[in-house]
Parts: sequence; structure tokens; C-alpha cells
Amino acid sequence: MLIVVGDDISTGDLSPDGVVVMSFCSNVEAMANFVFRRLDPQFPTSAREWGGGFIVGGHNYGQGSSREHAVLAPKQLGVRAVIAKSFARIHRRNLIAQGLVPLTFADEADYDRVRQGDQWEISALHGNLERGEGECRARIVGAAEELRLQAGFTARERQILLAGGLLAYTRAAE
Repeated sequence: MLIVVGDDISTGDLSPDGVVVMSFCSNVEAMANFVFRRLDPQFPTSAREWGGGFIVGGHNYGQGSSREHAVLAPKQLGVRAVIAKSFARIHRRNLIAQGLVPLTFADEADYDRVRQGDQWEISALHGNLERGEGECRARIVGAAEELRLQAGFTARERQILLAGGLLAYTRAAE
């Protein structure tokens, strides 16, 4: 687990505004250096060192303005999925459009069991998406624990995620 954050994480936490950050607007790799700088200034370094992973959030993850870089920058750092209690609607859509899987806890109390640094395996996610199953399981490596996660997607959302994002999905349809 790369980071565990609370409720109401904004797109500004993921992609801060301001002259310093916005000067890198066309350079996603450089903008990734500012992800979660207010909450954990070492997050970009840790994410790179760990080879990517997952973000866990509370309620209303991704609230605020619709910032494409709020998804592109974490993706640049190797984030493959975000697991939260709930998502802001537009940010959830942006995650799917970029091929990052937004999952929710089947039991919100499981959020309290998550620790930064935990290693998770979500082994059957691809198959679950293909079959349209609404639930998957995350196994905490080194602990005999599993968490149930909700993967409630429309058929089109599943196709976009399986393709790796909206651009790849659109290209494949041509």
C-alpha cells in the first residue's frame, strides 16, 4: 500500500495548483513529483522505489475540480488502482478513462485494517472484469487476511478498463 489517506482527498492533493507545479503542465513525469506533497512529501519517491501499487482513501476521494493530471500523475508513479470508501463522481470517471481501477470496500470497516506499506495482491481482478463480477478480493501478503472489494462497473466501463483506458479502447474499436 503506497499511502492511506482520509476523507475528502481533493484533486488538488493529487495535482496541486500554483505556478511551480503548473509550469510542468505538459510534463506528467515532472508533475508526478508533487502528488500528495501536502500529506506526504516523500510519496513520489516511495512510489517509485516500491515500483507502484495502490492508494487507499476514505469517503469522497477525488473531490474538487476535474483535473486530468490528478489521475495522470499517480499513474506515472505506478499506481494501478485506488481503493476508497467512496469516490467523487467525476474523478471516478477520470480514473476509468486512464485505466486505473476504482474499487470500494465491501465493508467500510476494512479501511481501518489497512496500513501503509502493506503488500496487497488482487489476483483475479482481470477475470472479474471480464466476467462482470461485482466483487473481488485483496489478499494482504504476509498476513492471513483478505478484504472484499466492490468492482461495480457498467459493461462499457469494464471494457475501457480491460483495454487499459479510454484511448486504447477507442483505438481498438476503430
